[in-house]
Amino acid sequence: MKPLRLMSALPLLVALAACSPPATEAPVTPAVLVRSFDGAANAESVQTYTGEIRARFESELAFRVGGKMTERSVDVGALVTRGQLLARLDPQDAQLAATAARSQITAAEADAALARAELKRTEALLAKGFVSASALDTQRATLDAAEARLKQARTQAATASNQTAYTELHADSAGVITQVLAEAGQVVSAGQAVFRIARPGERELLIYVPESRIGSIETGEAVEVRPWIAQDQPSPGIVREVSPVADSATRTYGVRISLPDGDALPLGAT
Repeated sequence: MKPLRLMSALPLLVALAACSPPATEAPVTPAVLVRSFDGAANAESVQTYTGEIRARFESELAFRVGGKMTERSVDVGALVTRGQLLARLDPQDAQLAATAARSQITAAEADAALARAELKRTEALLAKGFVSASALDTQRATLDAAEARLKQARTQAATASNQTAYTELHADSAGVITQVLAEAGQVVSAGQAVFRIARPGERELLIYVPESRIGSIETGEAVEVRPWIAQDQPSPGIVREVSPVADSATRTYGVRISLPDGDALPLGAT
């Protein structure tokens, strides 16, 4: 196999042009310049692709219950801390359910207390020979059922209390809000993404490579990234992941390049 050396430079111009016809450009975002050198022929080929700086770790945040969103506390670009309140749903229905569940506990406790008292009376009557042993068994079964209902009521109350807490959406980690996907007044369903958050730390470069060129890129290859904002300060990178599946719309393959020294690069840089 011929030796391959990759060098890149941003708008994110990923350059790789060989003797073959120019590759079709991927979606217009930043570019990275990737150069490959054929050691045998001593010929250089350059291809240009678009790409952008992203956080290595990103996640979508969603409510665990559905409802009408009444408050959004942060905007795109906000720096948030772990546990910070981001948005809130109307809690009225959840609070009513929690109140009803607590009432069920009170009723179940009363039933269980009555069943215990009846069991004691039955035991006393049995000792005096006024009732049969089967009556005592029946009363014990009644108490067991009452205690089971009490346990169930407490479980339902705990669940209802959790549902009330779930009407608030908090950041699960520190990071930067990169997308806001719902607004106050909107009805959202459980699990529907409301925010996208980028976690601090390692950055990576995402580029898109056409099908005709994807075979020339392999994981583990070293590249050099030159962002537009600091073209005189190249950052080393390594191809971390080559998508095995093409995008259904663009028919290009996503390639992620790790940037170990790219912490200072702003998200979305080209």
